[in-house]
Amino acid sequence: MVKIFATAIATAALLQCAWAHMGIISPPPRSGIVGDQLNKPCGGSNALTRNVTTFSVNTLNDFVLRPSHGAGNLIFNYFTDITVTNDSIAHPITDVSIPTPNTYTTPLDFAKAGLKNGQSIVVQAIYNGTDHDETEQYYVCFDVKLSADADTVESDSADDKESEDAGLDSKTDDAKDESKSSSSSSAPKSALVSTKAVIGAAAGLLVAAFAF
Repeated sequence: MVKIFATAIATAALLQCAWAHMGIISPPPRSGIVGDQLNKPCGGSNALTRNVTTFSVNTLNDFVLRPSHGAGNLIFNYFTDITVTNDSIAHPITDVSIPTPNTYTTPLDFAKAGLKNGQSIVVQAIYNGTDHDETEQYYVCFDVKLSADADTVESDSADDKESEDAGLDSKTDDAKDESKSSSSSSAPKSALVSTKAVIGAAAGLLVAAFAF
């Protein structure tokens, strides 16, 4: 069953890349991958969600997006208003060239943008793309919490919370060794959790594919 749904995920991902205007790979956005990205600001997802990612201003933080047609530029800015409206002020972070449709990793320097640990912000990405002599803008937002304790990216998304509740959070090397000794008793439970996660991911991607 896992193999069947893995195939469904791959198929849906290919469809989504073919139809979506700006695919979101990481971190998790406000809107999910079915947001109406033509609406500004934030692709229509103006309010705080559970998809809060913790970053630190002491490191560069990667945002991975895939503009799937045309060429143009990818603009990153941020809001200090958690509920974003047309009256919210967007502060610039960076602007990068997008010469061809592809997957682009953009490291954002929050310290250079004047931000400090402890702040909660909304990062917005805008793809200003031109295809067949037509220009359109696509918008997506990310809820971000800045913390000095964030050595690596952490996400408080619903999916991550489910994994943590299922005992699938990261372990130390000693804990991993200990868990191996009891793997025979926990294998059925792990298999059920994995199947559930795969089913959920497949459903989300299929919805995203047909939404575009």
